[in-house]
Amino acid sequence: MDLKRRALRHVDQTEFEHFLKYGEQAYGLSSQEIQGYDHELGVERAFDSVEHSYSEDFYFDILVDDQLVGRLLLLKMGHYFQLDLMIFDAYSRRGYGTKAVQLALQQSDVLAVYEVRARVLPTSPHQEIACQIFKTNGFVKGNEYFSKGRRKRYSLQRP
Repeated sequence: MDLKRRALRHVDQTEFEHFLKYGEQAYGLSSQEIQGYDHELGVERAFDSVEHSYSEDFYFDILVDDQLVGRLLLLKMGHYFQLDLMIFDAYSRRGYGTKAVQLALQQSDVLAVYEVRARVLPTSPHQEIACQIFKTNGFVKGNEYFSKGRRKRYSLQRP
C-alpha cells in the first residue's frame, strides 16, 4: 500500500459515489453540499479544487497496486490538523485505513508540532471500524473527537 500526495484537493466520481452513499451520516455533508460536488464534477467527473486547497494541507490518495482504494486528508485548522479518512466499500476491512493513517502521520510529520484530531460521527455506519483505526494508531478518545500529539503552546526565547 502506498500514499500519493496531491498538491490540490481532488474529487472524482469514485469519491462522489462514496459521498452519495455516506455523506450525510458519516461526514456530516448536507444534500446541498453533495449536489455542489456533483455540479463541480461536470462532464469530466473529476475536479481539482483550487479554492479549497492550501499548501499546509495534505491530500493523499491511498493506492494498492496502483488502484485507488480511498483518500486521507490532513487539514490545518489553526492550532491542530483534522484527519479525514475514507476507504471505499470494495476495500474495507483489509487494514488499509489503519496503515494509511500510520503512513500519513509519518510522511506529513505534523505531529512534530501539532495535535491531530479525527471526528467520528455517532450516525456513521463506519463508527466501530473508524474508532478501531484511530485507537490502533495511538489516538485517544475525548468528548467529541479522537486526538494524538500535543500542540506546542509556548517557546522559550533567550536574548
